Amino acid sequence: MSEKIDRRKAKTKQQIYESLMVLIREKGIDHVTVTDITNHANLNRGTFYLHYRDVPDMLQQLKDHVFKSIEKYVIKMNFREAIEYADRREPYPLGIQVFEEFAKHADFLKVMFGPNGDLSYAIQFRKLMANHIYEKVSIPDATNLNVRRDYVVAYMTSAHFGMLMHWLECDLDQTPAQMASIMMNVANYGPFVTFGLKEMPQSRL
Repeated sequence: MSEKIDRRKAKTKQQIYESLMVLIREKGIDHVTVTDITNHANLNRGTFYLHYRDVPDMLQQLKDHVFKSIEKYVIKMNFREAIEYADRREPYPLGIQVFEEFAKHADFLKVMFGPNGDLSYAIQFRKLMANHIYEKVSIPDATNLNVRRDYVVAYMTSAHFGMLMHWLECDLDQTPAQMASIMMNVANYGPFVTFGLKEMPQSRL
């Protein structure tokens, strides 16, 4: 009996979730109400309140779940190790896992990163990438750079986050392994080499 109840609860939460996503696309994240959701899902308000306090509570639970599920892979990434894989023309296994996790939540992220979504959530992911990937790279001191170190990190983070968003918008038309290779090649060799505008250097191995 409990299994049947659990399946029913999961189905109800899925209905609520799907209605929320549709309504955010239509109305914007700040204009969706509990009544909107329950009317769209053909449920009563009491059913909604069995699972969530209100719409902001529901959104926060969803955002926290997705962010933590991706964060646990991102924080393990080793940029130097990833570059070694790039030198061997191989995708970085942990990078593939990161993109696989993004793919699992692609529908949600596409809405959150979209024009009617939550800009602060996109910024949260950019900071995650900056703090746990690019800030770990041994970039030379400012005296050895043409631009300040923070600009280097900002460029790398923004460029790669932009490609991630484009991948989501294109309905994951590249595999996670392909995306991991693209990202690491851009970081290692720069966009001109990666995009085929300059010749790829010989392997250093």
